[in-house]
Amino acid sequence: MAMLCMAIALVCCSGSDGETGLQGETGPKGDSIKGDKGDQGDPGTDGISCWDLNGNGVGDITVDETNEDTNLDGVLDALDCQGDDGQNGNANVQEFEYNLDAFNAYSQLNLSLETIVDVPSNYAYLFYIDTPGGLRYSLPGNLVNNTHYARVFINKTEGTFRINFYGLNDMDYQVPGGTYSHVIVVAIELSNTGKTSENVMAELKAAGVDTSDYNAVAEYFGLDK
Repeated sequence: MAMLCMAIALVCCSGSDGETGLQGETGPKGDSIKGDKGDQGDPGTDGISCWDLNGNGVGDITVDETNEDTNLDGVLDALDCQGDDGQNGNANVQEFEYNLDAFNAYSQLNLSLETIVDVPSNYAYLFYIDTPGGLRYSLPGNLVNNTHYARVFINKTEGTFRINFYGLNDMDYQVPGGTYSHVIVVAIELSNTGKTSENVMAELKAAGVDTSDYNAVAEYFGLDK
């Protein structure tokens, strides 16, 4: 009975929680100690100018092998740092001749690109055709005496190409055997990803190479003429 009375008394004496008090004011900002500024570092060593071949820090314009004015313009500057133009390489260019002696009269020639390269789709091509007398014509284009012309059709998937001959009336033209002696193909590797045959032709044009002139192409790529 006494325990019950004590429990009742405790319940009766417990009041409700009061309201939350006001937030106190922000305290003062603490002191910030800033260190002293460090000493300035030592100046760096002057670099060597690209034209300063002997590294002596002096521009040497002489009349012997120590002359640093390599372009001989009387001034030492970045133009003296440029090397000579390199020769055009032919590491990625191949050439092949197809002998036509076995062909009699024909209006079409079907030939294989795989005779030249392993993966025909990786190359751009230039085509030429020779006469027994030593004349060389670019394909496609007009041919002997302007009596007929030729077009070239390439199938890189099958690794073949076809030369069709047409008269000036655009009908098939029958070429007599012995009119032409060789078909010459120059295969230029598409070495850069995404490069196309059109890119290669544009680059040759920009370099001033007339692709219809075999001698100009051979000189540019270092091929035997």
